[in-house]
Order: sequence, then structure tokens, then C-alpha cells
Amino acid sequence: MKKSSGINGFGRFGLHLLKYWLDRNNEANFTIEYINDDSLSIYQAYEIIVKDEYVIFNKYKIKINGGELIFLEPDGGIHTIQYSNESKNEIPWLGKPDLFFECSGKNSAKSDCNEFLQGNTKTVIISATSWDPDITLVYGFNHEEYKSSHKVISYGSCTVNAYLPLANYLHSKYGVEDSDVNVIHNIQKYRLEENNTLIRKFCTLEKSATNMLSFVNDENFVVNYTVVPYTGVSMIDFRFRLNNKVTIKSLLSDLEHEFSEGSLKNIYSLSEVDIGPEVYNCTTYSTVFIKENVKIVNGNLYLPGYFDNENSVNRYFDLTQHTVSYTHL
Repeated sequence: MKKSSGINGFGRFGLHLLKYWLDRNNEANFTIEYINDDSLSIYQAYEIIVKDEYVIFNKYKIKINGGELIFLEPDGGIHTIQYSNESKNEIPWLGKPDLFFECSGKNSAKSDCNEFLQGNTKTVIISATSWDPDITLVYGFNHEEYKSSHKVISYGSCTVNAYLPLANYLHSKYGVEDSDVNVIHNIQKYRLEENNTLIRKFCTLEKSATNMLSFVNDENFVVNYTVVPYTGVSMIDFRFRLNNKVTIKSLLSDLEHEFSEGSLKNIYSLSEVDIGPEVYNCTTYSTVFIKENVKIVNGNLYLPGYFDNENSVNRYFDLTQHTVSYTHL
């Protein structure tokens, strides 16, 4: 029997999560039955769903029925989602679903999420970095550490999911002496007018990585994070100084095997040539690396890649699948 869930916050992450789940609802072990957003009415949410330029729902016929969003699949399948436009304390479905997806970006502290744990709701999964959850679980890195006693879980962030599993693999395989990450990050379309220049910002990866990985610290790890006035797929370039010598041919062979058959299967991918970021819109991978651009120079491995930071719901979905499967054991 599938677990039920509700989403609080229908911003970019919530929109992507709904689409990702709809496209995989047959294989999913959870349902999405509720959505709440404290700013958007059901009519505004409907407009976003049917008109968004990047998250395309044209496979579905969509309509509003009172306080419900109805999604009709081509094969006749129907998904009915109760929609509400209330503050967090007035959400009408509090305590009803098994899982609470906190996607508003406003409740990243554990104390904020504890109040969602009532009635049937046993687990809250935060779609952002939290500094005090019961545990931060990054799929492909430490998701198997999940226990049913973990009630408030952070999935990390888009950059955390892009970096940690790969960095952990490279360290176990070759040893990592130091590392840095350069992120060219997009911006939401509605913020373009107020942010029309480059902005250097703090990235939660810088603190999360040093908290979660034993081989990086404040002395050997740097993140350069720049927000640009652009709404498409983002760029993320990794550098690792490796302890063990390896040829580019051998390294690419190792990565191809790990990405197709190993622990990083379905998490990363290698593309042969660089044809720009647009083709990776809504990619299922945390990062797609460009094979022709991968280089080893003086012991430094350079891995340029593209990642659809908004669609890091791919790993959020995987993490939810794992937690639900675990509770069924």
C-alpha cells in the first residue's frame, strides 16, 4: 500500500516535484494527495502548471474542481490533489498524510518542522539544507543510514547532491587531497528584473561538505558560487587533486562503469560532446559531465558539468522512495 504525502510550498521545487512524481506515479511507492502554498491561490497555481516554459505538463489534461487540482492521464488515470492557500499553521490537511514534504524554503529549522509531525504524519522531508535535522540524507552517499527514528530529514541541496556522492567515490578510489567547486547558478524568472547582474553568494555546499565528508575541511575545500541573470540549466565544475596517479583513459573508463553499473548508477551521466546546457532541462541526473572536457593536469582532475538545479527533485524522489521502502520492511 502506498504512503500518502502532502507538499507545503508550490515554488519551483514543488512544481518540479509534482511533475516528476506524476511521470513516475506507477513506480512510486507514495502518492501526492495535498498541496498547500501560503501565497498562491489554486488559480495562480493552475496558471503556473499549464504555462511554465520549462516544466511541461502537456501530457496531462488539467482542470480545477472546487478546491482540487485534477490531472487526467492519456490512459484514463486520474490524480486528484486537494489544494489549499493557507499559512503553515492553518493547513487543512495537517496530520493526514504519512509524509510531509516541506518545500516552501521557509521552514528549514527542525523546530519549525516538528509541528508538522502530528496525526498520521511520521516523517518530514525538507527540500533544502537544514543545519539541525535528525539527519541529512544524500541519495547515493548516505541514504542507507536512514532509520525510522529519523523524523525530520533534510535532503541537502542541489549542489550537495551534485557533489557528495561523486566526491566520496573519487576519494575511495584515488584519494582526494583537496577540492573546489565552481557553480554558475541560474535565477528564477520572476527575479530577473531585480537581479540583472552577477552576484557572488554563500553556498550551503561549502559547510555541508565539510560537515559530512571526512576528507574535506575549511583548509582544502572552496566553493565559488555565482548567480547569473539567466533562467536555464546551471553549470557546475569540479576540481579534485588526487593522491593516486591515474590516466584520463583509465579514469573515464572507471567513471563510465560506475555511472552505468556501480553505486552511482542513475545519479550521474557522461555526454560525449558539449552542446550547451539546454538539452539537460529536467534531466534525471544530479550532474551530466562532458567527456571531451574532462582533464587531468598536474594531478588535478577537472570535471565540467551541467546540472538542472531546479530538478534536483530527482534525488528527493529517490530518497523518499528509499525511506518508504525501509518503513515497509
